[in-house]
Amino acid sequence: MKSDPQAGGRGLSEVRQATIDRLCERFAEDRLSMGDFERRLDLAHQATTARQLASLVADIPGTLPQPDRGGREAAILPRPKLPPKVVPPERVPSRQFLAGVLGGSTRGGSWVAPREMYAFALMGGVELDFREAEFGPGVTEVTAFAMWGGVDIIVPPGLQVECSGAGILGGFERTPDELADASAASLDPGSPVLRVNGVALMGGVDVSTRLPGERAKDAARRRKLARKARRKELRGW
Repeated sequence: MKSDPQAGGRGLSEVRQATIDRLCERFAEDRLSMGDFERRLDLAHQATTARQLASLVADIPGTLPQPDRGGREAAILPRPKLPPKVVPPERVPSRQFLAGVLGGSTRGGSWVAPREMYAFALMGGVELDFREAEFGPGVTEVTAFAMWGGVDIIVPPGLQVECSGAGILGGFERTPDELADASAASLDPGSPVLRVNGVALMGGVDVSTRLPGERAKDAARRRKLARKARRKELRGW
């Protein structure tokens, strides 16, 4: 495919996908209404130049143009990277245990993730929110066990996650998310790694990616709209 000269040498399809990604991110951050998001999404698929695509995000707060090497305005900002915060090893606790038995237990906000975490849910729930967490260098390991209950693990884009577990009359799942898939390829080899393993017995363990401040239903809606946009892109609409 020929490159669009207004896109700074990038192909128009690449700029279109970057525009769609940015619209999804701004929608997830509540900077666009549902109607406005869908309208802009349709216009993105109909656009024939990079200038038209740039206009779809230029007026959204937090989306600013950047000059390229030729002095022109780049059509789209690159996808924002959210690298995990790393602290010296001496600040990292060795281990922590959380349990939700006939109730719930939550760990979130600003905190330092220990090297080893154990989450146990029995007819209750445990939520581990790593979006504002700080990590030590290397591997942080979470062992989760859910029986007639659930363990929900929330991670930010840019954090490398490895999952290994079993669901026995239940589910052990890493929820697919385009933000996670897009950030995985650009990770620094020295970045922290979150390794999740365990068992879900007549219960559930779920690892999902969310933007900071994003609610579960907003993340689900963003993923649905992103899939819709991807299908339109593949069909050439």
